[in-house]
Amino acid sequence: MFKRNESIIFAIELIVDKQIRYNHPPETAHTYRRLISSSFSDAEARRLIYLALQVELIQLMRNGEAFNNERFITNLSLLPELPEPDLN
Repeated sequence: MFKRNESIIFAIELIVDKQIRYNHPPETAHTYRRLISSSFSDAEARRLIYLALQVELIQLMRNGEAFNNERFITNLSLLPELPEPDLN
């Protein structure tokens, strides 16, 4: 059985993998292809996208915000620059 942190990481990985596979939202798959074409490995590209999703989940859990798809897409477009959550 997974520890709590490992379970969350595994869930994020599954979400991103499905977003890439099913092209939904299309920005996730586009970002993945863009990072791969910029010489990032598969694992590196996925990890960067995982981090963009984690920022949204942090906003949701810590600040009680709804998932902000627009901010998520913006954060994807800025990768490999890493987004930071607003913890205020």
